[in-house]
Amino acid sequence: MTQAATVPERPKANWPRAAEGIQLAGFAVFLLLNTTGYLPWSFWIDAIALWPLLVMSAGIRIAFEKSGAPWLVLLGPAVILGGLVWIATGAHPMESEPGPWTPQSAARVEAARSLRLDAHVAASQLDVESRALAGGVLADGRATGRSDRSRLETETNGDEARLRLVGGSKTGVVFVPGRKERWELAVPSDLPVRLDVEGAGVRGRLDFSAGRVAGGEIRGVFLAFDLRLPRPEAPVTLRLNGVFNALKLTVPAGTPVRVHGPGLPLNAVDRETAGKADAPGYDVKLEGVFSAVTVHTAPLPAAAESPRLPPSGRPLPEATPQGASPPLSSRTN
Repeated sequence: MTQAATVPERPKANWPRAAEGIQLAGFAVFLLLNTTGYLPWSFWIDAIALWPLLVMSAGIRIAFEKSGAPWLVLLGPAVILGGLVWIATGAHPMESEPGPWTPQSAARVEAARSLRLDAHVAASQLDVESRALAGGVLADGRATGRSDRSRLETETNGDEARLRLVGGSKTGVVFVPGRKERWELAVPSDLPVRLDVEGAGVRGRLDFSAGRVAGGEIRGVFLAFDLRLPRPEAPVTLRLNGVFNALKLTVPAGTPVRVHGPGLPLNAVDRETAGKADAPGYDVKLEGVFSAVTVHTAPLPAAAESPRLPPSGRPLPEATPQGASPPLSSRTN
């Protein structure tokens, strides 16, 4: 008499482990979209606004892992990845309707031959561009925030003018970029600018393509900047220091750019953009981790090009003589 063959017991599904695998694979898809250029690296700066979804996912796992329907833990990664898809389609949850705006301007001293832009801000949107300003004006624009204490301060050190942005809010925990404060400023295109930007949860556009840049540093956490530079007259060094930062660098075609610092797996960088032989260029020194630097080229702007619009789609207010108030049209939302 033969014994019936035993059928091996089918292993039970490990639903929590499957959820972890799906979530990891989903993150890898978005990283692939970053590395192939379909998504900007600043996508992750936008995504931090959805941090409560991580808590929600953890709660779903706790609720269903040992329940009668453990497969429901798959809802956790579905919630997180669904939020990322929403951001990838163009949603910007951190952007709210700005206003009311406060006009901001600063006087230029006659001895100024260069400009140091000193911006130490948090949870802000910072848009600055170089353009022709009226005589005697060092900066002209507007700001908005949770209070009306945002202001510009200036001082002169020899022939260098220092323009300092003083934020109206210095308290609170920063989780969402661009919600506390917003700046839109124009600075003189005839003064070389040195950058000193520091912050947390700050995004924006620094457009000096119509001016000159002498160097500088951007440092902090969760920073995302679109930095547009002119063709330099001499080699220029820029530093990016911190974690979870994204820098998109745009230079005129033919301008050499070299990025120094750790690459993969700590950072994602465009290592070098070749330009014309012996032409002065930019050296970007990356000091930090979990950051991205991308380099793009664009034609030189025409000298008679009309003023560009900031990301909000609203034109910056026209420069006003020292002591005069900006036109009413520049104060409206």
